[in-house]
Amino acid sequence: MIISQELTNLGLTSEESKVYLAVLELGSAFVSSVARRAKVNRSTCYHTLDNLVKKGLVSSHQKGKVLHFTAEDPKRFMQMAEEKMDRTKNLIPQLVSMMNTHAFKPKIKFYEGVEGIKAIFEDVLTTKDEVLGYTNIKYVTELFPNYFKQYCHKKVHNGIKTRYITPSTEEGVDIIDDFYPKKYDPNLLEILMVNRHEFNFENEIAIYGNKVAIMSLNADELIGLLVESSTVAHSMKSIFDLAWLGATAFVAK
Repeated sequence: MIISQELTNLGLTSEESKVYLAVLELGSAFVSSVARRAKVNRSTCYHTLDNLVKKGLVSSHQKGKVLHFTAEDPKRFMQMAEEKMDRTKNLIPQLVSMMNTHAFKPKIKFYEGVEGIKAIFEDVLTTKDEVLGYTNIKYVTELFPNYFKQYCHKKVHNGIKTRYITPSTEEGVDIIDDFYPKKYDPNLLEILMVNRHEFNFENEIAIYGNKVAIMSLNADELIGLLVESSTVAHSMKSIFDLAWLGATAFVAK
């Protein structure tokens, strides 16, 4: 790509690119010389030079009765980029504030396959809140035997508390010994087991922060859905707390 095209990518018009390069090559010149070098008409050249002066890319000075133009150091483009970045950084918080105040736009992401499900688990690890979940320990440990151990260790390392409701299985009983670190804060994990014949979950639903994740634990249907919405997460937390209280009547013996 030629230099003039690159300059247009930096924000100059086609005419400004030609004129700027002409001044840069000439060093110092009056309008008619620049116009000839840039191959533009004189009136257009004068207007373009005026724009370049305003952008700080060209300076002007009087030599006798003739106005001469000189190109500024090309590093000026870097300064312009930095100034634009600073303005953008200052503007973004204001735009985000307006978005949160005036618009409700829940985010929904869809995932597929083993790696897609793992991506959702990795997102769970970013939370600073308690994780509430419906799961099936037997299914999840069969699908991700090695990864689930790493996942549990990371949750403990990050200090993330988890409350699970799961069908009663031997895997559920052994989760602490098999998948959690030998030494960990017992306050970080609560598991409530329910009758697997009546409540045999085939999905994991994780509720954390302002997100709700739904992940299939069926090897033939590995799909996941991640919903980011404060209102949905709040409602799901309330439903989970209700289920947690009600499930005590169905705790497996």
